[in-house]
Amino acid sequence: MKILMTGASGMIGREIGKDLVKAGHQVIVITRDAKKDQLLLPFPADFVEGDLNKGPIQNSQLLLADGLIHLAGENIGQGRWTEKRKKSIYDSRVKLTENLFKSLKESQNLKAVVGASAVGYYGPQQDQVLVESSPQGSDFLAKVCVDWEKSFEAGAKTVASKPRWVCLRTGVVLSAHSGAMEKMILPFRFGFGSVLGSGKQWMSWIHIEDIKRLYIEAVTKDSYQGAYNAVAPDPVTNREFTKTLAKVLHKAVGPAVPAPVLKIALGEMATIVLDGQKVSCQKILEQGFRPAFETLAQALNDVCRDVENGDLVLKAEQYFPMKRDQVFPFFSEAGNLEKITPGSMQFKIVRQSTAKIEKGTLIDYELKIHGVPAKWQTLIADWQPGHKFVDEQLKGPYTKWHHTHEFEDMGPGTLMTDTVRYRLPLGLLGFVTAGNFVQGDVKKIFEYRRKVVPEIIKDLSKN
Repeated sequence: MKILMTGASGMIGREIGKDLVKAGHQVIVITRDAKKDQLLLPFPADFVEGDLNKGPIQNSQLLLADGLIHLAGENIGQGRWTEKRKKSIYDSRVKLTENLFKSLKESQNLKAVVGASAVGYYGPQQDQVLVESSPQGSDFLAKVCVDWEKSFEAGAKTVASKPRWVCLRTGVVLSAHSGAMEKMILPFRFGFGSVLGSGKQWMSWIHIEDIKRLYIEAVTKDSYQGAYNAVAPDPVTNREFTKTLAKVLHKAVGPAVPAPVLKIALGEMATIVLDGQKVSCQKILEQGFRPAFETLAQALNDVCRDVENGDLVLKAEQYFPMKRDQVFPFFSEAGNLEKITPGSMQFKIVRQSTAKIEKGTLIDYELKIHGVPAKWQTLIADWQPGHKFVDEQLKGPYTKWHHTHEFEDMGPGTLMTDTVRYRLPLGLLGFVTAGNFVQGDVKKIFEYRRKVVPEIIKDLSKN
């Protein structure tokens, strides 16, 4: 199928896009900045550039799609909810969706459209078990979700091909390296994890692996129609969630954070953590969908496996429109590290223990971190040509530095995944004083490499 996507650069969109390509589907992405997304997305795609916040897009490529996965919408958890921000959150879902379907109304090919919604549709409902036919809520988030779904259903009916429509009311998405979990895990790591408010509010959740499978199933399986609760079969209270996460991370639970404190700190946005919904997933189970992660303990053990021993973790992905036999050799030359490191770091290889990189190779190099000279020695701890290699710091500024580079086929090209597990000296003090600098520096290095590596490899492959 040719699948059209909005919101492809978001947490869920990136995972869906990779799986669509692996399954042999062609992805078309609507984006405001095609050049930027071409560098950021971890999968190959065709791009249609335009801003649906400003109006419909006229592009014949849109009319070629067989399916639509619509994920676009401003992040509700970034910034206090001023009236201006609330309007932006609402318009980025409702108005944008209206403009999307105005762009697609002449399509004769579109067979299925799947859109995002949220369990906030129901508003705060205390202990009531909520099914898709339960009454809608009346607070701000409920109004956003209700109008979002209405605009999606109404828009689908205006398309010439009369596609099947599906809305997925999603709970909290649990993912290892992005989204809500990053914010949840951080205080627990240093012993400050706490119950929020009374702790009695319900949390309906779903693992990232399951939500991406559900979107793909909904767009490809004809039996899906209408609204579905996209949650796991194990809703828990905030108190239960907190205790389970603390157990997985081997940490104690601190004193509860009173609701008034959260309301002062977050304003109206505190409703995200203080109100909740106990949502049933019976309808997706009746469709034959079986979550891979049915219990919270299963999900959190998977999500936290990289950090449960105290490591900090950064992950970056980069797609190259070239085969692995072109991409991997570039990284088997230590000297190329100098080409793909920002000049401000003055990175220089001093010595290498073997002529070519292999398992056991030692590499010594010098660099500057914020102008401060540093010496570093790396051991190549694992070397699997064409697939994977691992370098570990033996001497250097970190208590631990373990960098895994993985290469896999992705459509006509290659996906490279970098996973860095590290620890700073002095524990909590080191994190407080230098944590943001280190994270910022590593992210800048990845961003720099994302820009320069494809061009360097392309030039080398011509020679």
